Parts: sequence; C-alpha cells; structure tokens
Amino acid sequence: MKIAQIVPRMESGGVERGTVEVAEALLARNHVPFVISEGGAMVHDLDRLGVRHIRMAVARKSPSSLRGIGQIARFLSDEHVDVVHCRSRLPAWLTLLALRKFTSSKPRFVTSVHGLHSISRYSSVVGKGERIEAVSNTAREYLLHNYPGVDESRIRVIFRGIDPSQYHRGFRPSYEWQNRWDSEMGKFNPDSNPVLTIVGRITRLKGQHEFLSVLEHLNSSGFPCKGLIVGSEISGHSRYAASLRKRVTRSAHLRNSVWFTGRRSDVREIICKSSFVLSLSTKPESFGRTVLEALSLGTQVVAFDHGGVGEIVKRLFPPGAVTFGEIQSVAARIADLCKEPKSIESHDMTLERMCEETVAMYQELVQ
Repeated sequence: MKIAQIVPRMESGGVERGTVEVAEALLARNHVPFVISEGGAMVHDLDRLGVRHIRMAVARKSPSSLRGIGQIARFLSDEHVDVVHCRSRLPAWLTLLALRKFTSSKPRFVTSVHGLHSISRYSSVVGKGERIEAVSNTAREYLLHNYPGVDESRIRVIFRGIDPSQYHRGFRPSYEWQNRWDSEMGKFNPDSNPVLTIVGRITRLKGQHEFLSVLEHLNSSGFPCKGLIVGSEISGHSRYAASLRKRVTRSAHLRNSVWFTGRRSDVREIICKSSFVLSLSTKPESFGRTVLEALSLGTQVVAFDHGGVGEIVKRLFPPGAVTFGEIQSVAARIADLCKEPKSIESHDMTLERMCEETVAMYQELVQ
C-alpha cells in the first residue's frame, strides 16, 4: 500500500509523533509511507527513517491554503496513493476538495479525531472519512454525540500507544544524565522535597495556572513541594506565559519552587525522576499520552477526571482521578499518595498494537 498522512506542520506534539510512528510501522511492513505538511523540526525524524516528506500549503487558514488543493490532487494521482489519512481539520477539507478532481481510482479517505474541537461545520469534517480513527472512547462518544449523521460502523477506536522498551517501570536514566540532573536538582531542590511535574506546551488549555495553584496550596499548608513546568512557549500564547512567570515571582510560596524548563528532549527521564505528574487541562482532551507514559514508567499521576485523561487514569490508577476543578482535592490527594503510594495497573496500550490496528484500518479499505 501507498499511504499519505497529512498534518498541518511537523513541529512537535502527540499527533506529529503518532504520524512518525505510523510511517515507521508502514516501512517495517514493506508499505510506502508519505507525510505531507508545511514542515517543522520533526521532518528530521522522517528523514532519519527514510520517509519521504512533501511540503505543501496545508496549515494556514487563509486563501493561500487553497493552493494545497491542486498540490494534494496532483501528488495523490502521480504517486498512485491508496489511502490518504488526514490528521487535522484543514488538511481534511483540502483533501476532500482535491478528491473531487478524481474521476476514477481515487484514494480512500481516512480522518482522525485527535481533539475534542468546538462543534461546527468546519469541525464536522473529521466525521467524513470512510474510516474515522478515534484515539479514545471519549473521542468516539464526542463524535457520535455531536455529529448524529456519522455512521458508527466507520469509526475505529485506536488508543495511542507507548513503546514498552522505552517506557517501563525498570527504566533508569543514563549515568551521565543522572549526574547532570543531580547537580541541577541539588540547587533547585536541596531538601529533596517531592517534585510535581506538568508536561505540555504552555497554553491555557494545559492548566499551568491550576498547577501553580496546587503547588501554592501545598507549600502554604506545610507540605513543601517543587514544581517543574516542562514545555515550550509557543507563538500566540506569550501573554499567558508571562502571566505564569509574574505569578511565580510575586508569590512567596512559588518564588523558589518553580522551574520553567522550556522544551526538553529528556521528558521521559524527567518524568521518571518526578514524584508525580499532574494533568490539569481546563477542557477535556481526547487522550493523554504523557499520562500514559508516566504511569508506564511507574510515576504516580493525579489528574482531573475528564476526557481521555480521565479514561486512562480511572483504568490504570483510580486513586489519581480527581473531580474537575477541585484544586484542594488535587493537593490533598498528592499529600495522601506521598504518605501511602498506590499500585499502578499494567496495560496493553502499546505502540505495536496502535500501529497494527492503524495498518489494519488502511487494509480494510484497499482489499
């Protein structure tokens, strides 16, 4: 099979990681993968694998993106692509229009529900695939509830997966990394207090202000903790990032207790060395890859019980699920789990399973 995946950009994030992972799995099974996007740092990962990346105008919601319709149509036709998988809304609309140019033998059309988008005609395109990949049961229910015309038989629930050789409870960082970390933490956390970590791009959705509230509550109530905010500041959210930093500098309970690490390539190691990973998204998310990674590494998670994150936590670590918005309950749960840690359930949400089910979805359409 020849499979083209289309994403707006290959910069960073779970969707982009999944795109690379599926491309690699297709190569390993002697299929031909392509990735179409407007480029980004993760194109390097595709180059390393030998996956062909094609730069097209598929990211910007502007008239210039209309160029992408003809570009997509020509590429799909010239390369005799069997399946085109659109992992975002704008590429899906552009591809739908491109497919109208075919008179026969057009590629099969696949969409994904990676996010719980606002309900609109624009978002409805995720339900127009001949197969629709839903990354959790939460994503599936979102689609069926909000778009009643979607044929349930076309939906395939394919959970995101981790590589158990990389994320397992026996994982230990390298000797060199551990030495660097010990040096950094010796200055930041000389008293070896519990370390709470939140991972994700710095946006209001990810709940960094809620994270600071939890940390402030614990520190002010005699339960000293340190906090790591791991993630990059992205364009369009600079005011939000500035408000976080201002809050930290003005609070006696946060001033020396928060480290903005920026974007890191060693997130796995940081999660492994953290006491807790928190997920406090202000809106439900379709999945929670970082939550799954943390639990797979054996790190306890405390999270708001909604969306795909709640789905994972209730399945693998029920004590970590807290009612949405209850900051004091999050803080109390962390204090309780510090005193009496709970066991984490094993799971089968693996990268291999995710890729097998994704390839099987493609094969359903071309048999």
